[in-house]
Amino acid sequence: MATVVTGCAASPVADAKAEASKTLQIYTDTEPLAERLPKLGRIVSVHWQQEAPGGDSRVPGPTDYFVSALMKLDPGSVAVLTASTQMESAAIGAGPESIAIPAELAEFAPAGAQWVHSGVLDGTLVRADSAKLYFDPGSDTVYLSATNVHLPN
Repeated sequence: MATVVTGCAASPVADAKAEASKTLQIYTDTEPLAERLPKLGRIVSVHWQQEAPGGDSRVPGPTDYFVSALMKLDPGSVAVLTASTQMESAAIGAGPESIAIPAELAEFAPAGAQWVHSGVLDGTLVRADSAKLYFDPGSDTVYLSATNVHLPN
């Protein structure tokens, strides 16, 4: 009796396809975010992505959706939104209070941005399971990192 052992190695083509499928699509349609974030005002342009980790259609049950978005608002909008709230400086990085813009969106972030953040605005401007908003008044850009953004009441 002979035992046959076969090895199973991943091919470079299969690896490349798997890696490509991990890359999230970047959307530029303002409507889905404008509908969910009316308190921000008019979104002039946007680059955003949505991820549903564990969103395997074979598994029943709810799925969380993580949204990352860089939104350009009407001129002066960020100054108006941040005027009545104490803002704290924020920086791009990997720390707990840092902005972690996904690599796919980083090229759309304004150069030299001076990001600011307020937990108060996170709760008043976004209806979501969790959300953080970062503002760059100089470019009227808002960065959103959120889980399960809901429609307004």
